[in-house]
Amino acid sequence: MKLDNTQPLLIPLTQDTVSQEVPRITVHLAISDNDLEYAMLSLLGKNARFSVVKGSIGYAAESDVRLIDERPHVDQLQNLDEQMPPKLLYIGLDDSDESLIEAARAGAWAFVREGADSSELEDTICSLVETDGSPLLKRIAARGSGSAALLSDLSAVRDDSIKVHAEQNPLSPDEIRILELIARGEPSKNIGNIVGLAEQTVKNYVVKIFIKTQTHNRAHAAALAAQRGWLSSLDSE
Repeated sequence: MKLDNTQPLLIPLTQDTVSQEVPRITVHLAISDNDLEYAMLSLLGKNARFSVVKGSIGYAAESDVRLIDERPHVDQLQNLDEQMPPKLLYIGLDDSDESLIEAARAGAWAFVREGADSSELEDTICSLVETDGSPLLKRIAARGSGSAALLSDLSAVRDDSIKVHAEQNPLSPDEIRILELIARGEPSKNIGNIVGLAEQTVKNYVVKIFIKTQTHNRAHAAALAAQRGWLSSLDSE
């Protein structure tokens, strides 16, 4: 992640008037590649709905969506000191299974190619803010090869010299069921309809899942649970 600046920098965009009924979306550029960063800034700068933040940010400039092109480091995330971490949007070279899986490893909620036009980028960012589900997980689950590759990757032993111990599953059957639906990209409202719970009750379950798994977003919780074998295959059902 590119976090060289110590002060937040708000980039003024176009002078077009944004309707007061449409909330402004703050986007944090945490892109390591300078050319890609410039390209993303140019695309976002054409839409007055977006405010762009560059550099390290904290309570003074909370963002809604963070654009990344590589897996963020834990120490960098801690330095951001954010109450509500933004949803991550991964910018990748192509939409191959490998690229989507790398985005999932990074904890991203959505994925766009580097060559995406302004319309695709805008739609993806807005969908992250306006909906609860993970477009990336739904995209992977829709591919038989993608979901199988992700589960295989998460369950693989990285180092044979390290003895892997089975992690005890702290989740209740209801929490597992909800997390399985999250892994399929379902938003809270749809999950409620499927399991027969109110949308707010589902959100309360999600908070409990975060606490028990020590994760910070739905994509991370689903990936962790899949890695530890707590979920059934995405291709089942």
